[in-house]
Amino acid sequence: MIEVNKLHINLCKYGSCLAKADYEFTDIKKTKLEDSVTEHVETIIIGHACFNHVEEVNKMLKDIHKS
Repeated sequence: MIEVNKLHINLCKYGSCLAKADYEFTDIKKTKLEDSVTEHVETIIIGHACFNHVEEVNKMLKDIHKS
């Protein structure tokens, strides 16, 4: 069966830029169930940046997430 999904345009998160994003920033999220020793690791998207603001958004996200 063919599915049709709407595409969402990601925008630069630097100030009021709002240009179409060229880059995506990701991190990992680890979770463990109470009764389990197995850890679940999932990739999460934490931000986007256009070509002109990659360094600025990277610094901002590192400050926010203390990486």
